[in-house]
Amino acid sequence: MLTPNEPTAPSRPYTPPTIDPASDGTDTSKPPTTSLPKDTATNPAPATVPAQDDAPPPPAEKPPVAAETPTPADPAPEPKSDHRADDHTGNADSATKVEQRVPNNHGTVIGVQNNHEIQRLRGTPLTDDWISARLCTYASDNDTTKNIEAILETNRVAVIHAAPGTGRYTTAVHILTTLRMRAIRQVRRVPDEKIELEGLLDEDTGWILDLRHETQPLPTATGLHLREVAAHLRKTRSYVVAVVHTDTWTSVADEARDLEHSLQPADGLRVARAHLADQPLEPSELDQWLSDSGIAPHLKHATPATAVSWANRIASALALNRSMAEPRAFGELVGFVIQSAQNWRSELLEWHKKHTDSSHRTYQLAAAVLDGATAQTIYDGHRELGTALDDTPVPTKGQHGPGIIELTDTINADLGTDDRIRFLRPGYGEAIVDYFWVDRPHHIEAFTRWTAEQAALLSGDLGIGLADRVSPWVIRYTLTKQSLTILRATAAHWAASKNINGHAADLLVAAAIDPRAGKFARDKYLQWAGAPDQPTPDERAYTPVALKCALAEAMAQLGPAYPRVALRRLADLAAHTNEADVIQAVGEALMALWDQEGFKERIRETLTTWFTATQPHHTAAARRAFLHLAERTDPNGIPILLSARTSGPDTWTLTGWRRSLDDIKSSQIQGAVNAWLDAAIKHPSLRPTVVTTLTEALFRSETDRTYLAQRYIVLNHAANGWEPAHAGQPHTERTLLRDEVLIAIRGADPAAPTHFRDVPTTP
Repeated sequence: MLTPNEPTAPSRPYTPPTIDPASDGTDTSKPPTTSLPKDTATNPAPATVPAQDDAPPPPAEKPPVAAETPTPADPAPEPKSDHRADDHTGNADSATKVEQRVPNNHGTVIGVQNNHEIQRLRGTPLTDDWISARLCTYASDNDTTKNIEAILETNRVAVIHAAPGTGRYTTAVHILTTLRMRAIRQVRRVPDEKIELEGLLDEDTGWILDLRHETQPLPTATGLHLREVAAHLRKTRSYVVAVVHTDTWTSVADEARDLEHSLQPADGLRVARAHLADQPLEPSELDQWLSDSGIAPHLKHATPATAVSWANRIASALALNRSMAEPRAFGELVGFVIQSAQNWRSELLEWHKKHTDSSHRTYQLAAAVLDGATAQTIYDGHRELGTALDDTPVPTKGQHGPGIIELTDTINADLGTDDRIRFLRPGYGEAIVDYFWVDRPHHIEAFTRWTAEQAALLSGDLGIGLADRVSPWVIRYTLTKQSLTILRATAAHWAASKNINGHAADLLVAAAIDPRAGKFARDKYLQWAGAPDQPTPDERAYTPVALKCALAEAMAQLGPAYPRVALRRLADLAAHTNEADVIQAVGEALMALWDQEGFKERIRETLTTWFTATQPHHTAAARRAFLHLAERTDPNGIPILLSARTSGPDTWTLTGWRRSLDDIKSSQIQGAVNAWLDAAIKHPSLRPTVVTTLTEALFRSETDRTYLAQRYIVLNHAANGWEPAHAGQPHTERTLLRDEVLIAIRGADPAAPTHFRDVPTTP
């Protein structure tokens, strides 16, 4: 089903980009012009809950899915000259989705792109900048636009189906902009449940129902439901455009043939021409590129996604050529583009056959990773890399072997007048690293450790730039090979580095939100979370502490898009560690989610389920998670679980205390008790609630009034730990409160005497 969301307050209508198609709807020698008013209102509405991989354990007690209100976020616009085949075509079949260029270092701010994608997945309204960037080179077709608009006018729902890479998603965005919706938002189906669009309550909204990556057949009544929802959508003045694979749609299409539009992909040549229209090329020069015998055959029957990839390679070659002191001939640039499309594999194979010595190979690899760094940095880095790989080169000639100029020339790089070394071939640096990963898998650990060390050693932005540059390479390799070996090794070593530990979490998030590899990555994260965090005698696989901390941070970022997934993995992280750093990281992640609107109730429901789970590690995780919450206070020193209640114990909070006091070995109990007793001193109005809550926690449950001595012992130790007792101790506010608590919890015992001689008196 689609989780219902609450309607948003009325706002000004969304003003879409003004699309100026060619008169015949086919000529795209120039990209469509776009203009967006700067003050367009797009107030966010509560997001629908996206698809989840797994429900919280145990399945029989799956908590209800709560609606969420997304945090408004307006991602910064991205340049359109990077690899964004998925963004421009609405398809993620290419592993080139994590792109925002960083000036001067050829890197990518992967965390920024993660945030954009998570906001989209959780249903936050697409921003004007996001829409404009996706449509600025969209090869529109008048007939397609008119046909889909006609379907929407009649039925309020349209289904765009086609094969991957054909531009379904971007076509949906384009259509909804022409209808001048107040907001455009995405929704997804919860796996194994039917689609219920009546839950979409926002008015004047264009909804994109993203079914492109469904791996299971749609419910048989999907087509009928899409037809029947028209009346509801008319009331809200909204539209739904579903995007789906043709094979997925065919099985449910019989009852909704009047809703469907089979999208014919735009001509690859048109798409490439549109994407290259902003390049500093004369029309004749652009024609020369697109008609070249080495390139034209690849565009003739290309999908839009493939055509975009070729256009981006051409643009990269042109940009690099403009930076050269001696520009290359056209034929040579064409060769660069073709080799780039093949990942330079044949060229690199021949190079490695010719250059078998360690000095050249290691220097080439170091230069690829440190592309754009100074010659001295790269030279020193290649010597350290040789040591890391246990392959220190032996000098082959005088003065201890070849120098920087010779080495740089040998690896086909350029030593600029600024004393920096660069590869002036599109995609060459990444291809070198990719070749190494495939060719030398036994060196992956040592290599990734070296990259982390280099990032830590490089000053200022240089280290961050290295991580920014390598991050998308790791992601693309992961998606292409469907293997997390490189990603895990890189994340583990980066997580242990003080300079770039945040990039480790970004890597984990980027893999988790990818539409193709995401579920595979999220499932692996569950295994990593539940593994020991230190080597074991039986040599079981373990997850290093630093990687577990990075995984916790990643779950905090992933939570808005995949709340159940994030909470489940945080639970396993908490349950399978005794490391203070991991416990702290889980607590911080939980707090980050707690602070997001819509998560408080979800966390409470999830912990309630885990409190009563049959699996011990789930109950242990629930205790730790609760105590993190119990210990946290607001700026006034009031525990967040007490902030909204001063008249008596909260039922859920009381349950949490009861379950937590069952753990006699918990080191977190003391911190939580300290926070509550400190609050009772600072805010006397909370004192009765604090004392009553702690006292009631000693009973088994609300209905079972069995007094549990074990809980009494734990709480007694914690109260004395807060304010230790000793002979001749004077009465203070703290001693009085301690004694009040001790007397209350002892007096609650049915077997205890009814009167005590040591009742404290007011000083």
